[in-house]
Amino acid sequence: MTSFKPIFRTLTIAILILIGSNGISAQKYNVDSFRMLANDVTAFINPVTDLNDEGCALIKVQASPDFAFSTPLGIVKREDKTGEIWLYIPKGSKRITLKHPEWGVLRDYQFPLKIESHMSYEMKVAEPPALVIASETVPVVTTVHDTLVVTRTDTLLMKVPKISMPLLLTVEPTIGFGGSANTLAAGIRLSLMRRHGMFLHISSDFGRIGHTIATCDKDGAFNGQTPYYSGKKRHAFMTATLGAAHRLSNTFGIFEGIGYGYDNTAWQLAESEGGGYVKNSPYSHAGVAFEVGVRFSLKRISLSASVISIEGSQWYGSIGVGIIIGKLRKNE
Repeated sequence: MTSFKPIFRTLTIAILILIGSNGISAQKYNVDSFRMLANDVTAFINPVTDLNDEGCALIKVQASPDFAFSTPLGIVKREDKTGEIWLYIPKGSKRITLKHPEWGVLRDYQFPLKIESHMSYEMKVAEPPALVIASETVPVVTTVHDTLVVTRTDTLLMKVPKISMPLLLTVEPTIGFGGSANTLAAGIRLSLMRRHGMFLHISSDFGRIGHTIATCDKDGAFNGQTPYYSGKKRHAFMTATLGAAHRLSNTFGIFEGIGYGYDNTAWQLAESEGGGYVKNSPYSHAGVAFEVGVRFSLKRISLSASVISIEGSQWYGSIGVGIIIGKLRKNE
């Protein structure tokens, strides 16, 4: 009588192999976890910048090196490290596509966190496990020689489109104080810029000394004599500076300029001396003025502080509060 046991065992092993093969082809990988590495300063200490000179974010992917990646904003740099892949991507990226030569494509995985500049993140990819077939008895040993073809897909680095800075007009009323006469002055500062631009600042105490009949020294003496004075004084101050302004970030900027200014003081003679006005030369200055300052912005509010000098001998402090006119970017 013919025994069916060998035939039955052979069919059973063949069916298991077919089921295992179908199971392998049906398995897919996925992103197991994605988190920020708050204590990882790799992207801050060794920054990689995109085409806009903005610092990239670093994603450390725990996956096999056969994976390829792409994002809508491009991948600026890839580094294959031991056990993981480092991807430098532009800040603001929202999705990433994963590709594998055997396991297919996981398209447009959306980051659960906001991708920030100079920050590090970890992404773990759950790969399909290897198939293991267990059998108590192995009556037949079959050796199969397959040819493994590995296709390496290179990552395409796309040029990130240049994002132009908006043109913004800043209008700031200012108030200043200083100089040998403790001058209090009001003014206005206008700035027109993108990342870089220019500013104009005019400040005055709105005074005038009028016509003077002579020029005296610090003690009031002129023509070898010290006449009597009534005690009344006239004072006039004005500066006008024009220069460059720079946005170093969305909230901080600097500016520097040069121009002209004067700070004049005149004393009135007593009626017995004729009653005219004499210009006090040591307390009067006119010539080249320069200004340097900083600016802080919060949404559409602008705050500034600067130092102004006339001929390097008279110094004044100035502060301004104003409004920014123009279309702001979404992250500003």
